[in-house]
Amino acid sequence: MRTEDIAAVVCGHFPEGEVRAVERLEGGVSAQVFRVDLRLADGADTSVVLRAMGKSGLDSAQEFALLAALHSAGLPTPRPIRFDDSRRELDATYVLMAFVEGSTEIPQGEAEAHIVCMAESLATIHRTPTSGLPPLPSRFDPVPELPAFLPDGPQWQALRDHIASLAPSPFEGPPALLHGDFWPRNLLWRDGRIAAVLDWEDAACGDPLSDIACAQLELSYLFEDRLVDLFLETCRTHAMIEPHRFALWQIYVAAAAQRFMGDWGLEPSRVAHMRRMALRQIRAAAAVLGVAVAAPA
Repeated sequence: MRTEDIAAVVCGHFPEGEVRAVERLEGGVSAQVFRVDLRLADGADTSVVLRAMGKSGLDSAQEFALLAALHSAGLPTPRPIRFDDSRRELDATYVLMAFVEGSTEIPQGEAEAHIVCMAESLATIHRTPTSGLPPLPSRFDPVPELPAFLPDGPQWQALRDHIASLAPSPFEGPPALLHGDFWPRNLLWRDGRIAAVLDWEDAACGDPLSDIACAQLELSYLFEDRLVDLFLETCRTHAMIEPHRFALWQIYVAAAAQRFMGDWGLEPSRVAHMRRMALRQIRAAAAVLGVAVAAPA
């Protein structure tokens, strides 16, 4: 996607403004994200973010409506400005939103405090009333889709057989707002606090344990086990984590991740590390279900 096309779209919304710079932002697999700095007609400088949507997850209209609702409710999310799903302006649908100052990096030596803050923020998201939100996908039960994601190989057959024996067991509690991809790179930090929760394209309503399992796996890629355990301990102060159901979600998110992570354009060494951690999580969760899976030789 050409930066001059991005600049033209932003100028269309700020017709008397002058674009000073366009920067492609790192991160994200399914979407292309650009920061645009511009000078407004009154001489003030401002920045906006254009998120060109990918092929999966919420469409631009859904994500715009969700961001508008969450921003109005006081959650730390970027303020949406407009969306376009016509593809006449760009060769993609997009959401234009206000730029939020912050960093996705967790400072050296501050991981514990930031991870506790992450767990607290996720609990706040899960407590957000869903009645005023736009329609979102449902995420209530890991069992029906799980067989399609499980690893290949005879060592996994016992787990496959166990999953196949389970009846569907949808979550019966009040549906929670789910972020769907809650991890440090989707958080903007400023002064030790979360300034914005980004990338809501995988949002859904359903079982909050799915979000916790996803965040746990993402943290395991980045941090040592004691910090991952700290995240879970903090989550338990806000929600009951039923071991059997949580184990199913742990297997679901890890199995899906290892199935698709080779398509994310990551460095081979990083993919190898993430795959090891995902398979480790599947084995540990299988043990909770009473299924033994042999570790690799």
